[in-house]
Amino acid sequence: MLIRSRKLSACEVMAAYLGQINRLNPKVNAIVAKLDDDQCLALADEADHLMAKSEKVGPLHGLPIAFKDLETAVGFPWTRG
Repeated sequence: MLIRSRKLSACEVMAAYLGQINRLNPKVNAIVAKLDDDQCLALADEADHLMAKSEKVGPLHGLPIAFKDLETAVGFPWTRG
């Protein structure tokens, strides 16, 4: 809601998430693989640019996501697809 209303940018949200991951993950090891921070921020910047151009976007556009390692994902070593 805050991204869609432009009270926060996707970049600001991503930076906050990355800060929490970098702060907490060494202790809890919940995120075992992720894109590097620069890639994450570049994707968030792309999301912000699409919204600025009033492109049609989905309801979760710009939100950081995480998924279980049971899901295949391009670019991760254990991916079969």
